[in-house]
Amino acid sequence: MEQWNKFHDWKKNMNKFMGNDFWNEFQDMFAGNGPLVNLYESGNELLCLINVPGLSNINDVDLYVHYRTLKIRGKTRFSFKGFRVIQEEIHQGNFERIVELPFPVRDKPIDATYKKGVLMVHLHRLVESQEKDNRIQIKNLEDKD
Repeated sequence: MEQWNKFHDWKKNMNKFMGNDFWNEFQDMFAGNGPLVNLYESGNELLCLINVPGLSNINDVDLYVHYRTLKIRGKTRFSFKGFRVIQEEIHQGNFERIVELPFPVRDKPIDATYKKGVLMVHLHRLVESQEKDNRIQIKNLEDKD
């Protein structure tokens, strides 16, 4: 696990050098055992669809959002009484996935729903404050003698 932490540190350093968009082409290579993710953008909104089949309880999943990062971790399991596994391509067990988002997102509002094996997370772009410079009036304190 420490090797992956070192890899993620290296990736962050490369982001500083190459820019964050460089890694978007390689996102699938870094998915590992984590769930598959689709991202959709519309204006200042972002939809994240996360493929998580096999949840017996929604509390088996933890979801975190911070600035430009979406982190999902949890556990899936399949059991069929009287059957044994012959082939297993759908991951079951513990998983974790960190997704780099295309832009910074707000902490609120965030809406997350789960239906038919898909977790949908609705996020909103973090818009920098567009305050104008306030001109400060200078008072003349010279004596009027």
